Amino acid sequence: EMCIRDRVQVGKNRLNFKIIRGENYNVLLEAGGGMDSREWYKIAPELAHKTGATIVSYDRAGFGKSDLPETPLDMREEVGWLWQGLKKLELEKNLILVGHSFGGWMIRLFASEYPEAVKGMVFVDPFTNEFVDQLGVEYLDNHPMAGKIPFDTSHPEKLTKIQRALVRMVGAGLGPKMETMRETSVPDIPVLVITSGKPFLPKKEEQEAWRVAHEQFVSSIKSATLIVAEESDHMIPQRQPDLIIEAVMKIIQSARLVPTSHEPGQ
Repeated sequence: EMCIRDRVQVGKNRLNFKIIRGENYNVLLEAGGGMDSREWYKIAPELAHKTGATIVSYDRAGFGKSDLPETPLDMREEVGWLWQGLKKLELEKNLILVGHSFGGWMIRLFASEYPEAVKGMVFVDPFTNEFVDQLGVEYLDNHPMAGKIPFDTSHPEKLTKIQRALVRMVGAGLGPKMETMRETSVPDIPVLVITSGKPFLPKKEEQEAWRVAHEQFVSSIKSATLIVAEESDHMIPQRQPDLIIEAVMKIIQSARLVPTSHEPGQ
């Protein structure tokens, strides 16, 4: 499969997209927090091969080969940039969204903002509103795996691009992000949520909260199912890529395609 790389201008910045062209569906792969399109390098070609769909991965603003914006992170603006990029690439219809970790939060917002474009979703060990509600914004803002930055930020000029991107991502913490995310709703489309089977959070009660949050999230969506990745900690794309591929194939089978206007006889 021929992978096309395309840096697309959205607003003042360019986003780096990687596209394997196919037909019918556009499968969008949204990486975890602090990661970029390279997270999907094993999964994308295999998905293209098994589904025949167009597979799209990209680097979120500041990460990978995408430009680092000078403005603070606003999740709604970020999904707006993604939408503009997909429109420029003519990939904004019949979307199947796949999001890992923080990427799962991003696709939840994206589907809420552009429900008519999204036909199905796969959440891969997603970060959720429900998890934040269980442990609290303040607790997570001070957690090494959420809002606590693991390096010295007192000399911004000495930071690398990825460090600056991480500082921007954390921003003012989870408070403002939760205000945005509380307003979201997942459309009534086929949804699979894959949850980690092996612990990765430092404390047992945190790990329990993570699973409970996934169960609550699934029960809030009419057509959602929970799958346990028995062999995986949080890094399911590395540990059990086949499970993600199977999930996407299932979602494609149950999604309802909207015919595009340039097909013969229309």
